[in-house]
Amino acid sequence: AIVWGDIALINGNINAQGSDIAKTGGFVETSGHDLFIKDNTTVDAKEWLLDPDNVSINAPALGRTESTPNNNEYDSPNQINYKNKPSLSTLTNTTLERILKRNTSVNITATKTITVNSDINIGDSSHLTLWSEGQGGGGVNVTGNITSTTNGNLTIYSGGWVDVHKNITLKSGYLNITTKQGDIAFEDKPGLSNLTITAKGTIAVNNKKGFRFDNVTLNGTGGGLSFKYIETGNRNSNFETHFRGRLNISGKVDILMQARHENWNLTHWGRSHWNVTRLNVSENSYFNVTIDSSGSASSPGAGPLNAQSGLNGISFNNDTVFNIAANSAVNFNIKPPIVDKVTNGNHTLFKGNISVL
Repeated sequence: AIVWGDIALINGNINAQGSDIAKTGGFVETSGHDLFIKDNTTVDAKEWLLDPDNVSINAPALGRTESTPNNNEYDSPNQINYKNKPSLSTLTNTTLERILKRNTSVNITATKTITVNSDINIGDSSHLTLWSEGQGGGGVNVTGNITSTTNGNLTIYSGGWVDVHKNITLKSGYLNITTKQGDIAFEDKPGLSNLTITAKGTIAVNNKKGFRFDNVTLNGTGGGLSFKYIETGNRNSNFETHFRGRLNISGKVDILMQARHENWNLTHWGRSHWNVTRLNVSENSYFNVTIDSSGSASSPGAGPLNAQSGLNGISFNNDTVFNIAANSAVNFNIKPPIVDKVTNGNHTLFKGNISVL
């Protein structure tokens, strides 16, 4: 079932269940440049795809009822052509949670930006996908908690960037995030050190980008959380990552920033910046950081560099306390690129003290 319009208001029931006894269900797509899903909408299908230009997921407005007049939510110069007011959400979290309880997966896509302003409970064994093409400088912005009772999975893809400012707690569920042109940030903006990511899965950046970790707890369950730089098309292996504030590690967490390009001239401009004041690693936990700028070829060649080169290395910019619990380990594996005639450059720079407790 496909419902599309320049301005699309979805209000009611859409049923795409199969006729078999199991009612395995079918596919529903609701699309439009401006798309609004009313709170009483129900969808019976295996997969529901939403596809407007922008998506904003908010909590229901105070005092909202099903008899809310159209002009409270839409502007219309002639009572024929309606456009939803930009301050209103495309989808409420209560509607989304109700749909996730009824379906295996919900796929929310946008050509520009997806913004999660309210808390979302994925439920038990459901799968929520947030997919942004990232056009016009867009991406995915998470400012509401996303949780799962058991085994709920979350997939985020952005042609631009991904910013996470609230908790993602999936327990034994999978968290997979990929960007094509932008950074992936896990930042506790208020600086309260209570931003927590709990899941297993892979978080990957591409194309000269990296990660921003700011006052965050990373809890890798099961096989752990893997943060990595992936290079597609063998284009560029310069990457940049920032670590700031307090960093708390539980379970297994791997960060792999590895140059893949065989051309030495495309592996030496990036830099990772360590501005962590305190690293806390829980008992029976493992934190591995690999910064490998050596390239994938056996003989990548070398050439002269100028003083502006970052050498794809790492700078420890301040004093850091490493608080490592029993039966835990922290490993830094750092490999420089093969270059020649470096002018006032360095690959690994310590500007502060390292204390291990």
